[in-house]
Amino acid sequence: MKPRMIAILTAAVLFAGAAAIAADSDKPQTHTVTLRNGKVLQDAFVLDKKPNGITLAYKDGCMFIPYSDMPLEYQQKFGYDPIKSARYEKKLDEQKRATEKAEKDRKAKAEKRKSEEKRYKDQRINAQQQKVRKLELELDEAKKRLETTEQTIAQDRGALGMSSIGSDRASIESPWGYGGRIRSGAHNAAVTNKLMKEVDTMGAKRDNQAQDVMNLQLKLEAAQRTLDELLEKQ
Repeated sequence: MKPRMIAILTAAVLFAGAAAIAADSDKPQTHTVTLRNGKVLQDAFVLDKKPNGITLAYKDGCMFIPYSDMPLEYQQKFGYDPIKSARYEKKLDEQKRATEKAEKDRKAKAEKRKSEEKRYKDQRINAQQQKVRKLELELDEAKKRLETTEQTIAQDRGALGMSSIGSDRASIESPWGYGGRIRSGAHNAAVTNKLMKEVDTMGAKRDNQAQDVMNLQLKLEAAQRTLDELLEKQ
């Protein structure tokens, strides 16, 4: 065999051997670990290490094992340091308490915000209920005023219908009868004219009052709708 070919084959063999050694060196070191509770972990090797314990992968899975659950020999083998472990546990405990406090504060703020929102809604509902009630009272008063005005107009028209001098208005029986506001003789014309002006004035007043009643009815309906919407959202 030529020297060149021998050199090539030798180099190939050396490379393959080196690759195999490197592959073997990359494999994690496995252990058979028996825990204090008697559980045996076959083909276990370290996945992660913390000051208070290690995470082992083994034949049937993986798990975190505190050093306190390991026999002394494994504690020493995996580099257990009680002081570092205690400091780490304290740090974890502080972080846990800080997380719990932050969560408690968050919940407290959420409850406070919810309570404030409810109080605000209750205040709005209460204010709207008062507004509805006020409008109802105003509407009742407006209707009474309108009714009084219409009664006065009816009385004046009735008196005019009973006048001895006559009138082109519809004859309505007067609740006053004779000898009231309408008198016989020379005073009839003056009294009649006065009543006619009063009827006209009261008619305009009645129209304004009727408009007031209508406006209050519209306001009341709108206020009631708003109240119903607030109650639905409660």
